[in-house]
Amino acid sequence: MARQLARGMGSFFKDCGCAKPTRCPHPYSIRFRDALGKQREESGYGTQDDAIERLTQLYAEKKTTAPSVAAARRELGQLTVEEYAKQWRPRQRKMTDYSTGWHVDSSINCSCTRHGASPRTTAW
Repeated sequence: MARQLARGMGSFFKDCGCAKPTRCPHPYSIRFRDALGKQREESGYGTQDDAIERLTQLYAEKKTTAPSVAAARRELGQLTVEEYAKQWRPRQRKMTDYSTGWHVDSSINCSCTRHGASPRTTAW
């Protein structure tokens, strides 16, 4: 008999075609929505109790996350790497354009230098 979980907690199931799924050796899988609202799936739980325990843990984490933190995570999740780098790069004070700054910018294909000029074009 399947156990009922609270609404919004997620679900657990066995993804096999066995005639008696409660008696088969296949692991349980869980499906849930994370704090960003994306549907996730995890598998490898040996018993229903293990699957329910993990769902309960995820649900508690999601409920205790502050709304501002959840909103910030959603916002960051929508950014591309280049957009994030353009926000992150100016905040790095110890990174100079001539040392690691150019390497970081070139590795993420971002023209995020502070002065608008590439370090390669500056004359010595």
